[in-house]
Amino acid sequence: MIKKHLSAVDDHFDYTVYKAHEGILPDSIDECDGYMITGSRCSVVKHDELWINQLIGFVAKLHKAKIKTIGICFGHQVIAEATGGKVERADCGWQIGVHEFTICEPAWFMQPAATSFYVPMFCEDQVGSLGSDATVLAKGKCCEFGLVLYGEHMLTIQGHPEFSKAFAKGLLNVRQDEFPSKRYEIGSESFAQNTIDSMLIFQWFAQFLTQAKVPRQPDDNPFLPV
Repeated sequence: MIKKHLSAVDDHFDYTVYKAHEGILPDSIDECDGYMITGSRCSVVKHDELWINQLIGFVAKLHKAKIKTIGICFGHQVIAEATGGKVERADCGWQIGVHEFTICEPAWFMQPAATSFYVPMFCEDQVGSLGSDATVLAKGKCCEFGLVLYGEHMLTIQGHPEFSKAFAKGLLNVRQDEFPSKRYEIGSESFAQNTIDSMLIFQWFAQFLTQAKVPRQPDDNPFLPV
């Protein structure tokens, strides 16, 4: 699914939903000021799905034109494929529950600053390699490419900041039979042990979409506001 962001005033966005899974995409990349590609039950590795290939091609055009785009989970993986990376079944298997990601490269829009964040994960596929112009901003214990910036115009996250704790836990329970019992147990326990930093991630998203990078001086502290 692609969302359309036209303007942001007082953190408000106007948007339209495009049903990419039904083959519905914007007629032109200029139809929107910015895009968000959300999660999906479908797998990016299934290149026999026509709509996935169409979406990857559309995102490649967004990348070439340097149009602001955010990708979440499935969207994170679509953008990796569209920019020369590779998505594959993760060696570590299903990643479920709340996971910690450590900041390894702070970016200009990441204010308030943080050294780590927690978000739900719900994925069996992961990005195995990145294409050109990609910077890893955060990584997890079992997710090398957790938060990725492409140039200054595409931002992607493997986790699900849009999931509330209640929703993520409910989804885990509904699909319990799909996971190894030990993995399910650890995932379930993580909800009691960790908070979710959704609002922090949403602030970063909003600032990324609506602001421009301000150059820093060589001696500036990257964890302090510009």
